[in-house]
Amino acid sequence: MSIYLSVGSVQPFAKISTEFPEDEPGISIVIADGKVVGLRIDKNEDVLRLPGLIEKFELNPEYVWARLRGDDDVTLGRRGVHGRK
Repeated sequence: MSIYLSVGSVQPFAKISTEFPEDEPGISIVIADGKVVGLRIDKNEDVLRLPGLIEKFELNPEYVWARLRGDDDVTLGRRGVHGRK
């Protein structure tokens, strides 16, 4: 199961695109108005790559971590991040 984090706001009628960075397999980003507003992580265990992704895509770390903590499935271990399902 993948994890999607909304990491920014989008203005109405903004041009939105999805990119799949070649150097980040299993990661897709949503871009609106020239900035990353969404991050999709395909494999649960890849959430461990989040610190590097935050730096690479110049995301607000406090906001991203708060979004992740707000996801009950992740914080309660329901998605198998630690090998449990």
